[in-house]
Amino acid sequence: MIDFYSPDYVDSNGVKLAVYRGGPAPDSTDKPTVMFLHGWPDLAISWRGQMEALAAAGYPVFTHDGRGYGRSDALEGVENYTMAKLTGDIAAIQDHYGLKDAVLVGHDWGAIVLWQTPFYLGDRVKGCVGMNVPLLRHFPIDPITLFRQTLGENMYIVRYQTEGACEPILEKDLAATFSFFIRTATGGRRFKQPIRPEILKAMKSIDLVTLLEARDETTMGEPLLSEEELAYFVDGYSRNGMTGPLNWYRNMAGNWEAQKQFLVDGALPKVEKPCLMYTAERDGVCPPRLADGMEDLCEPFERIDYAGCGHWTQLERAEEVNASMLDWLGRHF
Repeated sequence: MIDFYSPDYVDSNGVKLAVYRGGPAPDSTDKPTVMFLHGWPDLAISWRGQMEALAAAGYPVFTHDGRGYGRSDALEGVENYTMAKLTGDIAAIQDHYGLKDAVLVGHDWGAIVLWQTPFYLGDRVKGCVGMNVPLLRHFPIDPITLFRQTLGENMYIVRYQTEGACEPILEKDLAATFSFFIRTATGGRRFKQPIRPEILKAMKSIDLVTLLEARDETTMGEPLLSEEELAYFVDGYSRNGMTGPLNWYRNMAGNWEAQKQFLVDGALPKVEKPCLMYTAERDGVCPPRLADGMEDLCEPFERIDYAGCGHWTQLERAEEVNASMLDWLGRHF
């Protein structure tokens, strides 16, 4: 069992990162090291099922609470949460443990970081496994402007841009927040009663903050966290609050601008590493269609689509994910 209560601590240019690891020592096996990256509102522990399965199969496995999250440091200032610094944390962990490279697995924001890491870290990335969020082409305009134009001012990422606007709502009752977000999907389900107009409006504009406040039981799936896991999340976010994690969102426009340094003739270069993409049919924020055409962006590329699955793929389909990931790793490395 991997101990998520007693992390190692790794320094990344003055930021203390909480690192959790399992499996054999990297230098004792010819199997690649696998590093897992979590998203929002999440912590490293959500990868426990995958890490224990891979460790049992002989893979060295690592994960960490991202900067601002859980037991890692949360520095003040949006400038401390840029893509350069988030990918730099991966390099710092690799350096600390003497790792030449690693296969990276990312979900949600972890996947956003994952797909940028080949450009920032190059050969230190051995392979890529993305979950729910795909590798995307360079947007013609910055993503915040795009979200504002297409979904409006109440789209959750747009609302997150103003520091202090959403933190009080998200932090008011942490148990309720995680119970709301970390659930199975409801997409495609026939609701037993009509949805209230204000709830339907919030759903269409992806206004997750309003939906959290409303907590309309008719539109909510089943919780995915046990009481022990829920308590772990509450403890983790009680340490640092939500500002650090939300600062990842507040750098999206800046990260888009920084991405221009990697463009060749206006496009990102192809990622020439083994890449695996998981999509989930009922992910309302990151639908499978976002991954269409990804085979043109990376090679060799494989894709697995899960029907009836929501955003928390690694929790909802843990055994299937474990089996398919082990199969993919065994064929490519």
